[in-house]
Amino acid sequence: MNKANEQPESANATRAIIAQVKTYLDAAEIRYHDIADDAIELYMQGHNLTMHVVVYVHNSHLILRIPGFIRNIELYRSDIMQFLMQVMNDILDIRFEIGKDGKSLSACCQHILEDSTITRRQFDLAFMVLIHIVDDTYPHLMKLIYRADTVAADNAPTTGDFVEEPDQTGIDEEESDESEDFANPKDSEQTRKIN
Repeated sequence: MNKANEQPESANATRAIIAQVKTYLDAAEIRYHDIADDAIELYMQGHNLTMHVVVYVHNSHLILRIPGFIRNIELYRSDIMQFLMQVMNDILDIRFEIGKDGKSLSACCQHILEDSTITRRQFDLAFMVLIHIVDDTYPHLMKLIYRADTVAADNAPTTGDFVEEPDQTGIDEEESDESEDFANPKDSEQTRKIN
């Protein structure tokens, strides 16, 4: 086949996909801007941050990307890398990418295009996964980034998707009655005598 004939067809297919995405955004009353024939950008306000989202077609994939939502911070740390890998393991549809300099973090969600189409439901799913996961993980990432003691972050208990902070609540009244009957030893090496 002649490559000259393939390029206009693929360019037309790419424009058709972006046009379809625009109809979905228009129906949802979401504003966007054209940044190229095959790319648009928009801004979404989450609970924790405002996200710059770029939507484009690349290698028969519809790519939804939030570029550089964290910048100018050293990200090559084991606690941050483990957290990102845990989120990507739990949510298979999202990918985090650290920049070459190790100081910027982007998020990406992609959809493989079959027969050059994407349904409204497929687009909504990819879009919502990206927006919600980035918005939900942002505060956890900030806690990890600015935590003074990285050793504590490595040893913190994890459940489900995110690292949890230790429980700071006091002892319940029922537990306090029990603790009066059985005193805890003050020194771990000290043994109790049994009468």
